[in-house]
Amino acid sequence: MLPTITVFGLTIPMYGPLILIGCVLGLFVAVYLPVRRDLKKQDIFFCALYALIGVIVGAKLLYLAISLPSLIEAHAQVPWTLSDINALFTHGFVFYGGFIGAVLGIFIYSKQYRLSFWHLADSMIPSVPLIHAIGRIGCFCAGCCYGRAMDPPWGVYFRADSAAPQNVALFPVQLLESAFNFVLFILLFRYSRKPRADRQITGLYIACYGVLRFILEYFRGDGDRGMFWIFSTSQWISLILVPIGLYLLLNARKCNDKTTH
Repeated sequence: MLPTITVFGLTIPMYGPLILIGCVLGLFVAVYLPVRRDLKKQDIFFCALYALIGVIVGAKLLYLAISLPSLIEAHAQVPWTLSDINALFTHGFVFYGGFIGAVLGIFIYSKQYRLSFWHLADSMIPSVPLIHAIGRIGCFCAGCCYGRAMDPPWGVYFRADSAAPQNVALFPVQLLESAFNFVLFILLFRYSRKPRADRQITGLYIACYGVLRFILEYFRGDGDRGMFWIFSTSQWISLILVPIGLYLLLNARKCNDKTTH
């Protein structure tokens, strides 16, 4: 793992460049590679910018919703400093919040320019696991979103300047999720190369990632994810999204079958 790199004397967290690389590659895939139906390239490009804004806002808002109560309790006796406030807004993002924010961004763009929401969503969804996969490598480099304590060779020790606990071997769940996301990207990319009914590509992604995330949560060891009863926040969201994804996928097929008869 490599939390930071130094370029011309400037120390840069590795997470940022990796996310940037993921976004650039994801944008390229969305604009140039999948079947675009009746959409123009510029519409996909600008809609992706709306989605990116939604990602940043949504990921931060969900993080604050999950973490703010414990942070307020932790600072009940200790006053907040400017560095604490800066860290609150510059660190900590939750993927599901970003995904929901991206969907809202796509929805706003579709309404503003009177385009098909599902055409836009289906065109950009294959890029999501690609961006996510590269982003999780950034998480591994930074030591955030770490896994449960596990003895080597399955567990690894993170550097002292990372966000992960020290002197304990942790399961690299970030890399496992990254690998699964790369596989999901290949699946969606191949699936999207042929004409599909509206919502099928989006539904397939939501259902597959929901199942994947629900399982991977059992390998997570970080405590900033929020727990309600026996499930984490992300598991509860997965339980909601998987049926929605299956409905979109199966209902789209039924609608497509009706139109072809």
